[in-house]
Amino acid sequence: MTEQINEPNNFELHAKDTQISYSTTSFIGEAQFTYNTHNLSRQFRGEEISTLDTAIGKLVTVLVEPDGDTGKEVRLTLLVPTINLPSSQQNPIQTEAILTTKRTPKRGGSPILEGQLQTYHTVSLTGTASRVDFLSTTQS
Repeated sequence: MTEQINEPNNFELHAKDTQISYSTTSFIGEAQFTYNTHNLSRQFRGEEISTLDTAIGKLVTVLVEPDGDTGKEVRLTLLVPTINLPSSQQNPIQTEAILTTKRTPKRGGSPILEGQLQTYHTVSLTGTASRVDFLSTTQS
């Protein structure tokens, strides 16, 4: 017999200059992801959030800075571990976020880049994983 896991659907995480809020669903029925630093605030929902189940947990990725004309794009990937919540419906969590900066050709520049194209910066996060009952705002 397989034990059913009581998984969280809401994560509130922080580091020194970083706050991340991730919900696998919401009142509107879509995943939501908020990323705040001392100089940047971004919100994502639905298809703007990609998830990938792996052997080390779920990878949740958002595009923080699109390529534009800067010659780089920045993606944030949150590593979400498997958690079986206790009866209190919340649990402390420690995890990592990875900021990936990818070099891209600048507009009008050479389309071929050489050398390492991605660099990484990790952020150690702590916070709370919880189960929230989101009520549908749609009435039948």
